[in-house]
Amino acid sequence: MLPEIVPLNHDHLVEWYGDGGRGPTVKGVAAFLDGKMIAVAGFRLSRGHVIAFCDLRDEARPYKHAIHRTALALLNEAKARHRRILAICDTNEKTAPKWLTRLGFRPSHEADIWEWRG
Repeated sequence: MLPEIVPLNHDHLVEWYGDGGRGPTVKGVAAFLDGKMIAVAGFRLSRGHVIAFCDLRDEARPYKHAIHRTALALLNEAKARHRRILAICDTNEKTAPKWLTRLGFRPSHEADIWEWRG
């Protein structure tokens, strides 16, 4: 069974991040498997920057192809509206640099910040 992908809302963010979910404007998706939220992904606007994010629970990892397809769809939508998108490369996730590269991001001059430019 594939995860159910739904539009991300405020309640999802608060459930995932706690009070940290109360903050900047966010657009994205949440993934549910057997009624449990296993991933959130999307974009947040912060100080004039569009910042991509993707946070997963271990239960989401077997669905890496679905995650990649969903990420590409979200990015294509964002690329149509923005000329620059940032992402923070998680140094604790060994595959993060490879995945960000596959998504079209490149390392910037700032540590752990990757960017896509149109």
